[in-house]
Amino acid sequence: MSTLIVDDEERDRTWLKNLLTTSPSLQGELPQPIHEGQDGSQAVELATKHHPKLVFLDIKMPNLSGIKAAEQILKLLPDTGVIMLSNFSDEVYVRQLWKVVPPNGVFGYVLKSASDEQVVEAAKAVLSGDCWIHPGIARVIQRTQNRATSLTAAEYEALVCIALGMTDHAIAKKLYLTEKAVQSRLKSLYAKLGIPGRSESHDTEFNQRCRAVYVSTRRGLINQSELDDWEAKMQDAKADAK
Repeated sequence: MSTLIVDDEERDRTWLKNLLTTSPSLQGELPQPIHEGQDGSQAVELATKHHPKLVFLDIKMPNLSGIKAAEQILKLLPDTGVIMLSNFSDEVYVRQLWKVVPPNGVFGYVLKSASDEQVVEAAKAVLSGDCWIHPGIARVIQRTQNRATSLTAAEYEALVCIALGMTDHAIAKKLYLTEKAVQSRLKSLYAKLGIPGRSESHDTEFNQRCRAVYVSTRRGLINQSELDDWEAKMQDAKADAK
């Protein structure tokens, strides 16, 4: 058994290692030794080699993001406890994490603004088989689980498409839908984002599509990294179709 810390910032790795090894409440509980890596690819490589019981992953890293590294690690080692470290409380990261963690898996989501006590608390919780979510993320999770505000996969797909600048016709072709079905998804998306429908306000000063992208960006539903990934997938799919 061991612990793995992966972060592209050496000072963050050093701070976390010192915190974990000097915390009285983790004495005798923290799996040893502690291995270190500096990007997502190294995280997968080290986890494959050492089979750690606990893994700390920075969410944004070179070569492979923390989320993608976690996905690969958990496929190989589903019983491994994973704690994500992030400067971001964006909803997009919460959605991504939910997708990769096994139903019975344990994980933590810790903001880097967390106190030392909170980081130790998260480590203890995950090691004991529980999950730990930073209080700053709690409201985001509540929103993702609220049917009135949580986006379905279809609505989220439509959001990404308009954020990439696609027309209704292009979206319909890409998703194998009718344009009427695309417009239905967008109508539902606008309602959940609190954007007035055309029939509700003829005097609105906002374009619905642009406003949806703005609100979603502010809410953390989408970000540049997520859009880049989707566009790359679409380009790959187009190339395979030729």
